[in-house]
Formats: sequence, structure tokens, C-alpha cells
Amino acid sequence: MKKLGLVVLIALGCVFFAYVILYQAIWRWGICRKYCSYGQSLLVTRKTGAPAGRDAYATESQMGVQEQMAGPGRHFLNPWVYSVRSVPNVLIPAGKIAVVKSNLGKDLPEGRFLAEPGEKGTLRTVLTPGTWRVNNHGQKAEIVDATIIDPGYVGVQTLREGKDKGILADVLQPGYYNINPREKRIDVVEIGYRMWSVQTEFSGTAVKKDSGVSFPLADGKEMYIDFTVVWGIFPQDAPRIIKEYGTVEMVESKIIVPQILSICKNIGSNYTTLQFIEGETREKFQNEVTTALQKIGKEKGIHMLIALVRGFHPAQDIKETIQAGMIAEEEKNTLLIEQKTDQVAAQLEKAEKIVDIAVKDFNAETSALVAGERESGEKKAAEIKAKAEREVAARKRQTAEVEATALRIEGQAKADVIEAQKKADAKRLELLISAFGGPGPFNLFTFAENLPKDLKIKYRYAGSGTLWTDAMGGLNELSARKLLEYLNRKEKEKE
Repeated sequence: MKKLGLVVLIALGCVFFAYVILYQAIWRWGICRKYCSYGQSLLVTRKTGAPAGRDAYATESQMGVQEQMAGPGRHFLNPWVYSVRSVPNVLIPAGKIAVVKSNLGKDLPEGRFLAEPGEKGTLRTVLTPGTWRVNNHGQKAEIVDATIIDPGYVGVQTLREGKDKGILADVLQPGYYNINPREKRIDVVEIGYRMWSVQTEFSGTAVKKDSGVSFPLADGKEMYIDFTVVWGIFPQDAPRIIKEYGTVEMVESKIIVPQILSICKNIGSNYTTLQFIEGETREKFQNEVTTALQKIGKEKGIHMLIALVRGFHPAQDIKETIQAGMIAEEEKNTLLIEQKTDQVAAQLEKAEKIVDIAVKDFNAETSALVAGERESGEKKAAEIKAKAEREVAARKRQTAEVEATALRIEGQAKADVIEAQKKADAKRLELLISAFGGPGPFNLFTFAENLPKDLKIKYRYAGSGTLWTDAMGGLNELSARKLLEYLNRKEKEKE
């Protein structure tokens, strides 16, 4: 039994090894493996099954090209069932879009030009910038420019199908738009003011053909002018302008230029060459042309800002005649002005003499007036000085009186202080004598105070009948005691 189990295990191992080697290594990795590089996709076609319907992709069980494509990497497909083909991806750069046309799907209903998913025709949805897998069996991608509207412009939209087919009232503001050009046509229109200008050019004395604006005058002569018109279109007017005239250039060629020629001819025919050479008439002509153009522009939805007449070129013969007459007139006026100048110069000289005399008289009167005013001022100053000196003397006198009074008060005060001090000393002496019991003890105390400090006195009682006892007999008991106390105190201080 053990041997049988071992044999079975070996057999199973051989089968597993054969499966790994034959199926995984040889069949799956060697035959079925398909590799797709980056930037590519694999278009898969099934070889077996019922055929797919006409104008349709094959399902997973049908024979034919499948709609879904395989991306980059390894894919394992049975070569007897599937065939593959590498297809490059569609790369759409920035600023571009791709319009996709589908060759498979249902037919479009009548009246429609754009297809939805599952329908045949140009798809309504566009591909934006990036990398896309496009099945080139049933679809074709066409890369076109995206709609970019720069500042100063707007986009006029024209819808190509639907109930709102035609020019839309809403315009696109400056920006970037991914709009299917098969669905909408975008006309980029410059808005704001622009300038149309023409210059008269000469070949010798003759005017070149189609240069300047020309029209006949009232005197039968031809007038050429250099002309500039500033006009513009606003955003709200752009759709109607495109609808009626097509483009801005057509507006200029169909409206602006013909109206300028017509208006200049109608207004200019009322003036003569001589009037045109005069400055006031030229300004009047320019204002009338501007007003007429603004009126036409309002009717057409075009904003006319101003018409500028930059130069006039009349016929050469009449121009010379008029200029000669004007020069003669100017010379006559110059002569008259010179005569008037001489008269004015004589009047000026006379006036200068009169002014000179008047100045001298004025200077004399001014000198006399100044002398009188100076004398009056000096007199007044002397009076003010004398008055001030009197006031100063009075102030000094008052100050001396005040100082004398102060000295008198100070002397009296000092005398009173001395007298009070004397009285205080006398009172003090009187109190001291009374305190010592009379003049005798006080004199003795005074005597003791004035004794030398190094004098030593010792008192001993010698008994009655001695000279010392008799000599001290006249002192009263209080005086002796006071003296002894004082002497003892002095002795202790020295020790």
C-alpha cells in the first residue's frame, strides 16, 4: 500500500510538472502571450462564433472586431480564437481637440447631422487634450484647433442644426472653448473701436488713382481730402453684424467706405474751393460729416466715434490763384499793421515822456512828504523820551523813600531785639541770684566757675574755733553745699 501511494504521488507530481511546463510555460507564456507597448493599444478580432451584424462591433462570443481595445502590458489570448493588431493611441496636444467620426452604428434620422454614441456619423462629443484609445476599425479622429478667443474679441455662435439653428444672440467672451466645429461655427469678431484711413497720393502734380476721398465742389473743381474714421462694434451688436454683413471686413467695405464717399460728396458739393481753404469752413465740414456718419451708424448698429479730415488738396490752378490772392491780402494787412505799429511807437514815446515828468514830480512831492513826516516823527520821539525820563525819576524817588522806610523799620527792629535781649539777661540774672539764695552765694558760685580747671580743693572740717571754720562761718549752708557739689562733679569728670 505504501508503494502504491508513493507511485500515485509521483504520478500526480509528473502530471503537475507537465501542466506547468506544457501549459504555463509553453502554451500560455510562449504561444498565447501578447505584449502591448506604452502609447499603443491592441485591436482584438475574434475568429470564431457567429458573424457580427453589419455596421456593428462583435460581442465577446461573435466573430469580428471587438469594440474594446487592450491597453499597454501583457495579455493572454488564444491565437486560434483571437488575432491582435497594435494600434497607436491618439495624442491630442494642448489647444487642440479631436472630432470623431463613427463608421459603425445606426443611421442618423433625417434632419440630424451629429451622432450620439451607437450612431453612425460625426459624434457630437469631442475629445479634449490628452491620450485616447480610438478604435480605428470603426472610428476616425480628426485633430482640429480648439476655439480660443483673445481679449478684445468675442465669438459669434452659429448653430448648424436643431430648432435654434442659426446665429445665436449670446456671444462667447474671451477664453478657451472645446466646441465641436461641426455643431457650431464660431466667428471671432474684434470689438471696440477701429480706424479706417485714406491718404491722397501724388505722382508729380497729378493725384494717383484711388487715393484719398474725392468729390466735386460748388465751383465745379475737384477736391481731394485725407480722411480718417474711428468706428467700432460692441459685443451686443456682433451677432447681428455677422448675420447681416458676414464679417467685419465686409462691414468696412459695404458700409463704412461707401457711406464716407456719399456723405463727403453730398456735403462737400455745398462749398467752394475758397471756402474749403478757410479754417472755419473745414471745421464745419468735418462736424457735418461726423454727424451724418453717426446717424447712419446708429441705424446700422455701428458706433461712429469721429470723422477726421486730416488734409485738403484742391485743384492746383485755383489753389495757386487763391493762395496768391491770400498772400496779397496778407501783405496788405502786414503793411497796415506796420503803419499802426509806427503810430503806436510814437504814442508810446510821447507817453514815456509824460510818465518821466510825472515821475519827477512825484519824486519831489514824495521827498517833501518824507521830510515832513521825519520831522514830525523826531519831535514826537523827543516828547516821548522826556516823558519817559520824568516817569523814571518819579519811580526812583519812590524807590528811595521805600528804602529809607525799610532802613528805619530795620533799625527799630534791631533796637527792640537788643532791648529785649538785655531785659531777658537781667531777668535771668535775677532768677539765678534768687535761686542761689542771694548775691553772696551767687558771687561765690561765679568765683568757683572761674577757678582754673586743674585746681584741686579739699574741704576738711577742723572744728570750731579754727581759722578756716571761722572764715567759712559767713557762708550759709546752701551756698557751701552747692559749691561742694560743683567741685565734686568737676573732679569726677577729670577722673
